[in-house]
Formats: sequence, C-alpha cells, structure tokens
Amino acid sequence: MADYCVIAAELAKARIFTLESSETPELERSPYLTERKTLSNPEHKAHESEIWSDTRRGANREHQGAQIAGQTTGIPHHNYDEHRDQREHRANRQFAKDIVADLKQVIREKNVSRLILCAESQMLGILRPELKALPTDEVTLTEVDRDLANLPPHELHFKLAEDGFLPREKRPSVGGP
Repeated sequence: MADYCVIAAELAKARIFTLESSETPELERSPYLTERKTLSNPEHKAHESEIWSDTRRGANREHQGAQIAGQTTGIPHHNYDEHRDQREHRANRQFAKDIVADLKQVIREKNVSRLILCAESQMLGILRPELKALPTDEVTLTEVDRDLANLPPHELHFKLAEDGFLPREKRPSVGGP
C-alpha cells in the first residue's frame, strides 16, 4: 500500500510516483519516492518539421499587408494554419487522458488515498477535465502549480516535503548508544 501518489507533468512528459516505506527504516531512508511510470507526448516532442511539411517561418503569411478594396493596408495579414493549433490541442488532450488512465491503474493497484499533482498552469488546465474520471470519493487531490517533471525522485520528494505536501524522509541513524 502506498498512501501517496505524485504525478509530475509537463506538456512533453509525465512521471507517476508512489511514496513507499522501507521494510527496515532503521537501516534505510524512508519514505522514498518510487517512479512507477513515465509517459511521453510524442506530438509535443516531435520537431515541427516531422509533423508539418512546410515549416519555413512566415510561409503562411502575406508580407505586403492585407488588401481591402484592392489597396494594401500595411496591416500584416496572417493566413495562419489553425489546424496546427487544433492538432496540438487534440494531442495534449489525448496525452492528459493517457496520464489519467495510468494514474487510475496506479491508484487502484497501490490503494492510494492522496494524490499530489505537480504541473505548470497550462498542463494543469489540460489535465483538470480528465481528472474528473478519478475516484474522488477515495482520493484527495492536491494541485501544485509548478513544473517539477525533470527533477530526480529524491529532489522532488525534498521539495514537496519542504512545502508540506509529503512526509519528510527520515535517514537511518548511524551508530548506537
């Protein structure tokens, strides 16, 4: 049983951790974060040229300005391809669904009762609608509006414990009386 689950997410990746206790806390540090799953958003990580055939800057723009009644206004007119934004939005929503599906599995397998979600504001906004699928009557959700997805597990644990979101790690005592 792992009482706490931590998810550290950004647009490119998400990592799911559980807070585990050592079987011999007098000899080992305890509790500690164990990474259960790492997910990647391939659409976000892919270089633009891998997704779109014409990636030249300004390729979709008229540089002369917009024409109104046959006259150039001098106001730049953009024929921006909104399909790129829509595709990215769909990919991010699908990524959020994938994260929550894996999260539900970890919650069920480890009998988690507390979920700490660490993500920057944009990712939190993408995840929130999907989080409604979690068993909220069984799990308490705490949001931390910070991007901590690239921290090693011990640093992530330290930062969250410093802010009071997780129990502090206890180091084994060295020596005896």
